[in-house]
Amino acid sequence: MLALLILNTAAAALFLSGVVDASRVPGLYLTFPLAAIFYGLFLICWMLDREVAAFDAEQHAGRSHPGPDIQPHNVEPLPHSEQEKSIAA
Repeated sequence: MLALLILNTAAAALFLSGVVDASRVPGLYLTFPLAAIFYGLFLICWMLDREVAAFDAEQHAGRSHPGPDIQPHNVEPLPHSEQEKSIAA
């Protein structure tokens, strides 16, 4: 996004300053609004990247602590005597 922003800004500066004659192709004047769009997209991606990094760090910190021992609802617990046998084995 940053590369497209810089490219469109440079092209728009050339067209708007008159260094490159763009009067025959009016579609080239779209480079300036496109630069603004890419600037907005770059800022959004940059902020989301920081948020995703913070979320990943938070999730990584949460995994280091053992969670509660929760059994799924469809699994029946073993009777008490079978639990002792499986632990002793």
